[in-house]
Amino acid sequence: MFSVRDYTRSAFLGVSLAVSVTACTGTTPDILRLAQQSETFSTTQTVNTKVDLLWVVDNSASMDVQQKKLREGFSAFATKYMQPTWDIRVAVIPTDVYLANSYWTSYLDRTIPGTVGAHSTIVDTKAAAGSWINPVWNTLLVNLTPGPNLGAFTNGLKYKELIPVWGPNYSKLLPGNHDGPIPGLCSELLPYFASTQSGSPNCQVRDSGATGTTNCLNPASGQDSSSQCVNTIQNDTVRSGKAIVKTMPPTGTAGDQVWIDRLIEDFMVNVTTGTAGQGSERGFSSVLQMLADNEGTATSFFRAGAVHGIIFISDEDDQSVTDPTSPASDYHPMWEYSCDQAGLIALNNGSPNPVKNISGANGYCCTGAGCSYGAHANTGTTCPAKTIDGNSWTVSVCPRTSKLVPVSGSSSVKSQLDTFFTALEGGNVALMNYFVVSIVPTTWASVQAIQTARVASDVANGQIVQRAVDRGDRYMDLVTQVGNGSFTMDINLANYTTILNAIGNAVIAKKGTFELTRAPTGLEDLKVYVVHQDGSKSLVSSSIYTISGSQIVISDINFILSLKATDSILISYEPKTIT
Repeated sequence: MFSVRDYTRSAFLGVSLAVSVTACTGTTPDILRLAQQSETFSTTQTVNTKVDLLWVVDNSASMDVQQKKLREGFSAFATKYMQPTWDIRVAVIPTDVYLANSYWTSYLDRTIPGTVGAHSTIVDTKAAAGSWINPVWNTLLVNLTPGPNLGAFTNGLKYKELIPVWGPNYSKLLPGNHDGPIPGLCSELLPYFASTQSGSPNCQVRDSGATGTTNCLNPASGQDSSSQCVNTIQNDTVRSGKAIVKTMPPTGTAGDQVWIDRLIEDFMVNVTTGTAGQGSERGFSSVLQMLADNEGTATSFFRAGAVHGIIFISDEDDQSVTDPTSPASDYHPMWEYSCDQAGLIALNNGSPNPVKNISGANGYCCTGAGCSYGAHANTGTTCPAKTIDGNSWTVSVCPRTSKLVPVSGSSSVKSQLDTFFTALEGGNVALMNYFVVSIVPTTWASVQAIQTARVASDVANGQIVQRAVDRGDRYMDLVTQVGNGSFTMDINLANYTTILNAIGNAVIAKKGTFELTRAPTGLEDLKVYVVHQDGSKSLVSSSIYTISGSQIVISDINFILSLKATDSILISYEPKTIT
C-alpha cells in the first residue's frame, strides 16, 4: 500500500457572491466561484455574508390584516435568519413611492376640490377641545380662532398635506419616511384610515393616544396592533428611527439577544407601512423610483457583491402605468384608469342612489366631465375580465392595459432592474445577482376571501362597494422573468411563517452552492473545511454536501447559518490511497 503524497494540492477558497441569473442569461445560478491554487497559496478571504432585502409593501386601505401577519410572523424569522454574525440589511418602502418623482409636484401642490372652508368632524372635535395643534409645515392648516369656522380648513387642503411625506424625499431611505407607518391626516377625507370599524385602522386612537412604539409592538388588553401601529399628523411617533435595519451590530455593541430583539422590533415597525396610501398601487414604479433617487446617495441600500432580494406584498396586481409627457392641468394618479360601470351598479344594490352615485351626473363611473372614472379619453366604463381557476373576475377600477409598464422586453421592469444590478457590479453581467418574491393573491379562493373582507369594510365605511382585490399576475410574471430562485407565495395564508421561512431559505441556499474551475478526478478525494478566525479548522461532513460535476452544494441550512463573516473556506484535493 502506498499513497501519492507528492500530488497533494489544497486551496483556500474565498467565498464571494458572484451569482448570475439563469432565466434570461443562461449562466449558472447562485454559485460562489472557487478557483484552485497551489499549496503555496496563503491568502485568506473571509466568508461574504452580505444580503440586501428590500420589502415593497402595499399601503392601500385594505392591507392592515396582511401587515399584521408580517409583524406577527417576523419574530421567528429574525431569530433564525437575521444573525448578528451575518451582514443582512432590510429596508421597506410602500407602493406609492413613485409620487416622489418631480412629475407629481404640481399634483401634490394642488388644493383638493371642495376642501376650501371644509370641516371634518374629527378635526372639529379636537379643535373644540383645544387639543388640535397645527403642523410646523403649515401653521394655518386648521382655523383655531373661536367661532363658527373653528376647525375649518380655511384655505383648503393640498394633496401633500393629506399625506405630508409625499414629495421629493419620499423615495429616499430617511428616518421619518420609511422607518414606520406613513402618516396621514386623521379626517373623513381618508375614510378607511379614520375608520372606527373592527379590523380597520382607527387613526383617532393614535391621534390623541400614547406616543411611541410600545402599544404597536405589544398591544395591551383591549387594544389591537392594527389601530396602534398608526402614524398621524398629530402623533407621528411609531418610528424605529432606522430606515435601514442592519443585523451586524456596530463596534462595541454585543450581538446578543438584546440586539436581536431590537432588530425584530425595528423591522416590525418598518414593515408597517400603514394604510393611508395612494390607491394607484404601483409597486414596480416605486422600486424604480427608489433606485433612481436613493441609490448613489448617503442612504444607498443595495451593495455590490451582496445577494439582493426584492419582496413585493400586495392584495392587488401591480398598476404601474406610463404617464403622459404633457399631462392635463388636473392630471392625477388615477387618470389612466377605466371602470366597470355595470359591475359597480350590480354590487351596489343594482342602481345608483344619492349616497352611492355611480353612473349619474358627476358619478363614480360615468362618461360626463365630472365623473371620477370613465370621463377621460380612451378610458371608458368597462374593464377586461380575467379567468382565475375557471372563474371570471372583473375588478371595478382598472388601469388601461395599453398604458401598463411592460414586465419584460425593452424598457421593461425586468430590463431596468437588470441594468441597475449589472451597473452595481461594475458592468459585469455575470455578477448580477438578484431575485424577486411576490406575495399576492394567487387563487380564486384567496381573491374571494380577501374581497369578502374588503366588501365588509366598504359597507362599514359607507363607501361604494367595489371589487378591488385581484390576482397578482404582473408580480408573478416578474418572478418568472427574473428566475434565479425567485418565487411566488399566496398572501392569504393564515400566518406568514411559511412565507418568511421560504424567503430565508432562498437567501441562505444561495450561500451553499460552490463552483470549482474543475471537478475532482477519480484519483482525488475532496475535503471541505471551515477555517475560523483563530486559525482552527473544522471538517465539513460529507453528509451535508453533494458534488455534481464542478459544483459543491451544501444543503444544511443550519450549517450555512453557522458561518461567520470572519470564517474562510478551505478545499483540499487529496489523492486517494491506492492499495
